[in-house]
Amino acid sequence: MSADCAPDPGPPRPRLAVLGTAHPHLGDHLRALAGRAEVVAVHEGRRPGGGSGPHPGLRGVPVVPDAAAALAGAQLALVCATTAEHSELLTAVARAGLPALVEKPLAVGLAETRELAERLTAAGTAVTTAMFLRQAPALRRARSLVADGRLGRLVACDAWFTHPGLLDGRFTGTGAAWMRDARWGARGAFADLGVHLVDLLRWLRPEAGLRVRGAVRHPPPAGLPDDAGGTALLEWGGVPAALHAGWMSRPGGVRLRLEGTLGTLQVAGGELTLATADGTLTEVHRPPAAGDAMTAFLTGAGEPAGPADAVACARVLEEIAEAAAPPG
Repeated sequence: MSADCAPDPGPPRPRLAVLGTAHPHLGDHLRALAGRAEVVAVHEGRRPGGGSGPHPGLRGVPVVPDAAAALAGAQLALVCATTAEHSELLTAVARAGLPALVEKPLAVGLAETRELAERLTAAGTAVTTAMFLRQAPALRRARSLVADGRLGRLVACDAWFTHPGLLDGRFTGTGAAWMRDARWGARGAFADLGVHLVDLLRWLRPEAGLRVRGAVRHPPPAGLPDDAGGTALLEWGGVPAALHAGWMSRPGGVRLRLEGTLGTLQVAGGELTLATADGTLTEVHRPPAAGDAMTAFLTGAGEPAGPADAVACARVLEEIAEAAAPPG
């Protein structure tokens, strides 16, 4: 084929640096960016617990000793390190002046989250936290139905995000064991998954405030900090909302139930059902996927969760922890 007939390669792919390889969703992000962006360097971070070589999705990518070196030839950054490393790595991202996608939570607690968010905002750094439920098609459809008034006045909400990771040994060995260690950012199972549910409520009805009314957490097994999961009761713009999150439910998954004066909406994975006096509507979408956060980051789709959202979620989670603490 002559040069004149060669296919148009299209615009060059953005160059992305990976900072940290400890987070279990790294593989999801790498699969989502394949063909959309080029990973030019990786700084593995401190990798607690060691490891067995580079992540399969990063084979052949140059490994560099620090974040600044990884960012030098990049246009974007993905932070998939332990939570304890976020401040250091995002400070390097701010100095480089690059947009970044960072796994949740932004920092360990409310004070740390607020301090880091203020620094990033002051530096003008465009940081997106990986709140991938915002990108799930069934939940996006649910949001539009609520906004259109299809449920009437909301009267109750239940939301679940659970999985059997603790039962299946996902937090042992060289995998995600660091998530049980307070030195690296452990906060317990409820906070790990509940942050997505808190963000989901804030995104579904941006005008509705959140107030914590009570919480119960499952006692942690040996070697696990804080809790293995639990339930929190919130007041969501006047609507009682129960959030269920944890690492000991089988099969687990993402579910949402909203009851209103005109109808009830349920989402289970990718299936949405709306029941009203006129009948039942069922739609099947693809289920929520962690890699959706990367896709949205690269394409600019949807409404990204930024540092201010991280602070708002951290505040609610801290209030939940206080409500669940035993008296005395």
